[in-house]
Amino acid sequence: MKFEVKEVDNVKVIKLTGQVRISTQNEFKDLLDNVAKENEGKPVVISMDGVAYMNSAGLGIIIDTYKKFKEKQGRMILCNLTPDITKLFEVTRLDRFIEIYKTENEALANVN
Repeated sequence: MKFEVKEVDNVKVIKLTGQVRISTQNEFKDLLDNVAKENEGKPVVISMDGVAYMNSAGLGIIIDTYKKFKEKQGRMILCNLTPDITKLFEVTRLDRFIEIYKTENEALANVN
């Protein structure tokens, strides 16, 4: 799992690349734990266009991270989901409470 961090108008944007599977899920969890800790009370956009596969543990990690942001009055915003990952979020109904946008620009436009 690889990631790049950039800042756009004082909002951190984290671009993820790779697969979330048994061999990478601990690394994924550590990454998102650090993102939540370093950005308490702030919005963060997570771009997932480079994530081709995510297992159920990955979904659990996303939910856990979402809760951490909410507890500290922050926002975790997802964007650029691949069609397979989008379907995963729809089937599990996570798209009903986690903010998901089609593009990074759309996500950034809805931060404020």
